[in-house]
Amino acid sequence: MKILRLLLPGLGLLLLGYLIGLLGLAQILSNLAIMRWAFPLVLGLAGLWHLSNSLAWSYAFPPGAFRPSLASLFKAKLAGDAISQLTPLANLGGEPLKAYLLKYQAPASRSLASVVINKTAQILTGLVFAAFGFALIALQWDLPYALPRSVQLGLGCLLTACALLCWVLYRKQRRLFSSLLALAHRLGISTDWIEGKVARAARTDTHIGQFYQRHKARFAAVLFFHGVGWFLGTCETYVILQALGVGIDFEVALLLTSLSLVINSLFFFMPSNIGVLEGGQVFLFLTLGLNPAAGLSLGIVKRMRKIFWISAGWICLSQMSRRIARLEAGQHRPAAARPRPMRYRSL
Repeated sequence: MKILRLLLPGLGLLLLGYLIGLLGLAQILSNLAIMRWAFPLVLGLAGLWHLSNSLAWSYAFPPGAFRPSLASLFKAKLAGDAISQLTPLANLGGEPLKAYLLKYQAPASRSLASVVINKTAQILTGLVFAAFGFALIALQWDLPYALPRSVQLGLGCLLTACALLCWVLYRKQRRLFSSLLALAHRLGISTDWIEGKVARAARTDTHIGQFYQRHKARFAAVLFFHGVGWFLGTCETYVILQALGVGIDFEVALLLTSLSLVINSLFFFMPSNIGVLEGGQVFLFLTLGLNPAAGLSLGIVKRMRKIFWISAGWICLSQMSRRIARLEAGQHRPAAARPRPMRYRSL
């Protein structure tokens, strides 16, 4: 496993280096120099995307329930995303961490339920967004290069598999954690530990089921804010390409963003999509008859933006972890010396 963790990023870096050498380092550096004035706007759009996703997460809590503040959700999201970007777990490695970082601000079962609901909505809206990109190709775009039959087949299978996965997740969420613990029990994994977690898993499943039954309007709000996030991603692509002098319509930016989502999902096992993010842009630009050097520059600018927000996520993780450590240390003090317990914030 350790070898794989080193091998995958290494292969990604080799691909990135090959593309830079192939398309010309001087042209790439020239494009990046042009981008320096627009880069703060790119960071701002990404910040709005994170804020939109944090708002979506806030609506994954039922009305009247206790929940953390929006600022805490924002920081926990950045921290969880930073971990997800550095682990080959299909961007899911940081999801349990988000609930853990809120352990003294919201009940654990509520936090876990909100994380599952929020992630499901993100996957569903991402699938619709990707399908919309394929519809643009089929209805309006005359490709200068035909996609190989194998690529068409692979992308079609991916969309079908994603649709089935979303359907299974949606149907199984009412007993998601209970089902996972039961599966672990059948596999003979740490029975004592499982029995200790059954009650919490049942509470979490209950919260998820009740949310879908009673709060359909709030789930619609979760979907809406994730949709806004995908739209902001399209705005980012459009701003970068306009700054690079690539004259494209907003429709093309939407197409590039949605198909990039599909490509990055295909290589979910690559930490932070190293090399895949940049190579995917080059592939799409070649397929659409655009300048591949501009595509590589687009990928590198997005990589720089990603590094900035990953760094911010690590800072948030450090701050929230220290706060949790202080609170846990305070629990071992004499009762008279303990700080007052934190109160959950009500909607």
